[in-house]
Amino acid sequence: MRMTYRERRERKAARLREWAEKRHQRAQAVFQQGECYRGDVAFNTQPGHIPERARVIAREHRAHESLQKADSMTQRASGIEDQLERSIYSDDADAIDRLQERIAGLEAERERMKRANKDFRAGRKLDELEYLTENDRRVLLEVAKFQPYYCKDGLRFPPYALQNLSTNIARYRKRLDAARPPTEASASPGTPGDGHDA
Repeated sequence: MRMTYRERRERKAARLREWAEKRHQRAQAVFQQGECYRGDVAFNTQPGHIPERARVIAREHRAHESLQKADSMTQRASGIEDQLERSIYSDDADAIDRLQERIAGLEAERERMKRANKDFRAGRKLDELEYLTENDRRVLLEVAKFQPYYCKDGLRFPPYALQNLSTNIARYRKRLDAARPPTEASASPGTPGDGHDA
């Protein structure tokens, strides 16, 4: 049976974590092997070249490098898992339902912004708009602080925020049409989904 894109990414993350764990285990074995020399003052401080000491140092240096590589693999696995948590892939079994939910959420966000801008123009204050989410309020305060030129006549959601939402909604609608069976797709099927999230 053919694997979905999500399954391939999940397998990739699992492999990275498995490789990282093996590197950790091998490095710990190296450090344990050299433990007997930790308190050996003569071994560690005697001048001149001591072949065994050189071998111990080289082994532990390679073990530290392997641990750094393991940390990089773990970070890559975490990045893949974070992306999987947020993303909707075109071959997901529930892609249609999740795309519909994503569209509905973006449309609701756009309507809140429009309503808030209208209320601001009518003279209402931020603390009077109980329908705004905490994220909405954070965005408004950041705009007022860092982009005050959008708020010359009072607090506002900037035009680009609404435009970005409209662009994302249109993109998700195209993906939704492409994900539906031909009989369910709209008259304008749009382009196939690229398998990536916003």
